[in-house]
Amino acid sequence: MTIPNPNENLIAGPIPSTVAEIPQLEEAPEAKPFLISFQRYNSKECQLDGMDNKMARKALQVLRDIGVNIKTEDDFKARLPKLEVVPIENNGHYRCLYKGLIDLPDAEIKEAKIDRDKGRLFFFLVERIFHVIAIRD
Repeated sequence: MTIPNPNENLIAGPIPSTVAEIPQLEEAPEAKPFLISFQRYNSKECQLDGMDNKMARKALQVLRDIGVNIKTEDDFKARLPKLEVVPIENNGHYRCLYKGLIDLPDAEIKEAKIDRDKGRLFFFLVERIFHVIAIRD
């Protein structure tokens, strides 16, 4: 076995631009915000219809901010620091939120507190989709 001489077989000229740069037609998936889905929306558990206008407006603003600003689960703390997000268990008053998720036994429902003393948004994440379950007062 011989060691190749670096001075041999040199190709003169620059690297062709077609080889030097790979065109990216699309943004990386991590750069795109979450998609918001109401496919698993539970109208029996949602209290949006009975909310006062101020709380309903705040709930809508939170959904807008999630759809515009949140690209990863870590972004909740970084981009929406006032929104407290905590996981909930399938017991007590929260059991009814899990009823429509029998086909998704590993779904982890989370509660986002919209305001200090009232207003809660229940959701779970599957890949890049933010599934809204209910909004409560």
